[in-house]
Amino acid sequence: MNFNAWFETWPLDLQIACLLAPFVISLSGVFIIIVMGFRNLDVILATFPNSEYVKRQKVMWGGSSLPSRFILTSSLAAVALWPNNYIKRGELDENEVKKLPNSIKRRMIVAWWLCVIGMAWLFLLIGLLKLSGVE
Repeated sequence: MNFNAWFETWPLDLQIACLLAPFVISLSGVFIIIVMGFRNLDVILATFPNSEYVKRQKVMWGGSSLPSRFILTSSLAAVALWPNNYIKRGELDENEVKKLPNSIKRRMIVAWWLCVIGMAWLFLLIGLLKLSGVE
């Protein structure tokens, strides 16, 4: 039995939930980043006054509009996710990374993982449906 035939045997509400879930999961991560862009971005930027990576991102994406705050906050989430890579390259100061509040760091990591899990679910579902011959 291919995935499409198996998927079609599910109740309609379960099919709809399975198709909507990746969007709900990913968009909740995006929403967290947007909220952080308006509530916590100033704290994040103040935490890294001497880090080259943060300065470069601020110059490139800095602004007060929603898109610029979103892109800047999501690009700075990489600092919370992979600080050692940036420290090794000399783009971040290790002491500044340690000063990043744990609540902000935790929210950055959760938001990033929500986006990744939602997109992975979506790609897996689309791949399974395409491999099953759905047009």
